[in-house]
Amino acid sequence: MTIFLKFSITQWDWTLLLLLFYTPIGIVLLLIRVFALIQFYIIFVYIPFHPIRRYLLRICGSVLGVVINENRPSKSIEQETSVWVSNHCSPFDWIVLQGVAKTPKSVIFPEGDTTSGKTGLLKFQLRVLEQLKQNSPSLAIQPIALKVSRPFPFFSVTNLDSSVWSDIFFLLFSPCTIFNIRFLEPTQCREDEEVSSYVGRIETTIAQALGISMTSFTVKDKEELVKRKRVDVQRPVIVRRVNGRLQAMASQVKEVLPHVPMATIIGDLSRTNSINATVANLVEGVVPFTPEPVPAPVPTATAPAAPISSGPSCAPSQISASSFGKSVLERGLSLQERKQRLLQEARRRYCDKHGLQLVGINC
Repeated sequence: MTIFLKFSITQWDWTLLLLLFYTPIGIVLLLIRVFALIQFYIIFVYIPFHPIRRYLLRICGSVLGVVINENRPSKSIEQETSVWVSNHCSPFDWIVLQGVAKTPKSVIFPEGDTTSGKTGLLKFQLRVLEQLKQNSPSLAIQPIALKVSRPFPFFSVTNLDSSVWSDIFFLLFSPCTIFNIRFLEPTQCREDEEVSSYVGRIETTIAQALGISMTSFTVKDKEELVKRKRVDVQRPVIVRRVNGRLQAMASQVKEVLPHVPMATIIGDLSRTNSINATVANLVEGVVPFTPEPVPAPVPTATAPAAPISSGPSCAPSQISASSFGKSVLERGLSLQERKQRLLQEARRRYCDKHGLQLVGINC
């Protein structure tokens, strides 16, 4: 079990077969609950705090499949100035906690983002509580230990990079989602107690109530995980079975540019379908790549070289610049000149290799 769930389905076993039979029922529930969700929104936004409001919200919540179990200690008294601090398990936590409150509350999730709530807590952030302590030195806090579960089907309430719309879909599609809200002993900031120590004490209390550990992971670490997961999904995958023509074209480009990775060549050839265009893209830097080492040629016994004629196809063009430009403009022109010479040399080698006679290149 990890601190973040990566997939919507949390259990892969024979129970997935039951999902096939449940799917028609889930779709019907989804359609009915869309209208109930509209009623819930109207009550939540436009009706002021009142016992009748809590009763109506409970009814609408039951229709939506939201089951709320409250556990309040006898000493827990709702104070008008108290702030509710809870761990964060789903996008619906704030709405559920406001729905059970008798008066409007300031609900804070110091983790900054959601977790599975089954392994560990994200490190609590101090910023919001520091601002509140400036207004109220004692800063009365009502710690809350929150657990959210979904018995069947085994869909996660939220996962690492899920959207709010997908979480709403699974909420309306599932038979029920259970919110277990445990109100812990209220606490206040002691005199001369630092905010970091106070927040650490609250974090320890919530973690012990949930039976999970505190971690050093922060919301920024989760953002990095989300970015890494999306990059892995979007990274182009080179198909192993490349058609023969594309493979032959890639081999020809590889002979001209041996330092270019084969995967890069195949990827650009599949887009351009042209050897010359791919060579030009690679030489001119249009397609970025990391050069790979070129194996040294194996020396072989060869016949004495024939006299070299003075034709344009025999003498390779000079690749390096003759001098280093003194000005930025000269150096820019020198770079463009080297690119053109390198491209011309690559085309000449390709034509000589395959016996092609092209005007302006090797004849």
